[in-house]
Amino acid sequence: MKSQQKLHICRFLLVTLLTLFALTSHAAPLPYQSNPLLATVEGQAITLDDVKTKAIHDLTLQLYQQLQQRLPEVILERLQPHHKEIDLNPKITVSEQQILAFYKAKNLQSRGKYQALAPQIRKFLKGQLRFEHLQNQYGLALEKGWVTTHLAPPTDFLVRAKVGTAYLQGKSNAKVMLLEFSDYQCPFCRRARSTIKRVMDRYQDRISYGYRHFPLSFHTEADEAAIAVECAREQDKFLELHELLYENQKAQTLSHLKQYARRIKIPNLKEFDECLESERYRSLVDQDMDDASEIGITGTPGFVIGRYNPKTKVVVGDLLSGALPYQNFVEHIEKYLNSDS
Repeated sequence: MKSQQKLHICRFLLVTLLTLFALTSHAAPLPYQSNPLLATVEGQAITLDDVKTKAIHDLTLQLYQQLQQRLPEVILERLQPHHKEIDLNPKITVSEQQILAFYKAKNLQSRGKYQALAPQIRKFLKGQLRFEHLQNQYGLALEKGWVTTHLAPPTDFLVRAKVGTAYLQGKSNAKVMLLEFSDYQCPFCRRARSTIKRVMDRYQDRISYGYRHFPLSFHTEADEAAIAVECAREQDKFLELHELLYENQKAQTLSHLKQYARRIKIPNLKEFDECLESERYRSLVDQDMDDASEIGITGTPGFVIGRYNPKTKVVVGDLLSGALPYQNFVEHIEKYLNSDS
C-alpha cells in the first residue's frame, strides 16, 4: 500500500475514533455508533457507510474486535469494588493430565517434545480458562443489570460494482446477480468454472451472471485473450471462445487465438483478425480493470453477489475472492434472493 493511502486511512481512523468516543473535558461521551455521522454537506449527512471501503471496513472490524475483548475487563474492574460476586483473580489450576490431553489432541508431537512444550501449553490453558471466567462474570453483570453496553459490530460491508459491458447470462433483469472479474490464464479462475456452472444450473433464470475482465500483469497473454473474446462477441461467439481459453490456459498467443477462432468457426475470420490485431477492445478491458480495482479487487477470481438494478447496471452486495466452495456461493445468493430490500 502506498504511503499516501496509509496516511489517508490513519487520518480516517482517527476521525472515526474521535466520533465514536467524543471524549472531551466539556461534554459527556456520545454513545458508541457503528455507523457514525462524519460530516454534513448542505444539510445532507455523510456517514461511515457512505465512505467505507474494504480497507476501512477491515480497520473498523479490527477496532470492534479489540473493543470486544477490552470492554468486559474495564467493566468488571469498575464493578469489583461494589459487588462481591465479581472476582477478577480466580485461582486457576491446570493439571498435567489436561496439558497432556491438549498436546495429543492438537497433534503437537511434530512441533516438539512434550517436556519442552508443556510450559507453553500450561500458560495457554490458564489464559483460556481466565478468559472463560471473565466472560462468565461479564454475563452475570449483564444478567443482573449492573451494566448496559452500547458496543455494536460494524455494519456489513457492501460494494457497489458496475456491471458495465459484462457478458451476461441468466435472466437479464433478475434482482440478484453474480458478477465475476476474471483472468483467462489464472488457474484458480479455471478451477472456479465448474462451480459457476453448477450455480447457474441450480438458479438458471432466477439470477443474472456477469463476466468482466481482470487480466493480471504477470499473465503476459491474458489481456490479449480478453480482447479476443470481445472480438468473438461481435460475432456471437463469446461463450465458445471463453470456454476454449480456459481449457488452453498455457497457449494464448495471437497465433493461438486466431487458431481458436477458426476452431469455433467464427463467421468472419478477417474481421476477427483485424479486431484482435488492432486491439479494438483494449479500452473495454482497461475499464473492466479500473472498475474492479475501484471496489477493492486485487486478484482473481473476484466476485460480487448482491442486489442488481438493471436500470443503473449496478450490483450492491458482498465481495468474495478466490475459487470458493459451491456452498459459499449458494449462501450469499440465497441471502439476497430471500431479502425484501
